[in-house]
Amino acid sequence: MSLKKALSALALGLAFASSASANTLTYQGVTFNTWAIDTDSMGLSILNATSATGNWAGVSFLKAFEIKGIGDVTGATISPSQFAVTADHGLSANVGCSTGGTPGACFSASTPLSLTNNMTWTIDFTGSNLSFTAPHLKVQFLTTLNDSKATGDVLSQNIPAVPEPETYAMLLAGLGMMGAIARRRRIQAA
Repeated sequence: MSLKKALSALALGLAFASSASANTLTYQGVTFNTWAIDTDSMGLSILNATSATGNWAGVSFLKAFEIKGIGDVTGATISPSQFAVTADHGLSANVGCSTGGTPGACFSASTPLSLTNNMTWTIDFTGSNLSFTAPHLKVQFLTTLNDSKATGDVLSQNIPAVPEPETYAMLLAGLGMMGAIARRRRIQAA
């Protein structure tokens, strides 16, 4: 196998490998994860919120979050969460909210939600050109139930993609196979 063909195969393998990913961001001790469930649904989890650091230290409530940068969103619903109480846990969706000039879907609670260390939702979107590869997340935490302003910084960042372990395993398997083929050809040529 020529070096040019080997490099082409490696580039192709990397292109396919990078498509399987989740997104994660840790900010002030709180970890935010998003992942595609299917072509129009994504998962969102907020982990370790009660152990927040920096100017989020002491936060106890979630007032709202917003998801932008995922396509032309025309509708959104939030499905049962993996933590207690009601199906949407008091969150209502507002599609078309556009802070910063980028349209998206906003989810807010009329009464702020008590934070736990593992909050997970499934969000179903309608629209066109939907892609969950690099969603922009904006989150507002509060210290007390009666706060009228977010505590500390309002997170407003893209959540970068992180390859899943299976992606690395596929890449290593492909490299191993390429090495075996190259070795076999060298032996046959000798």
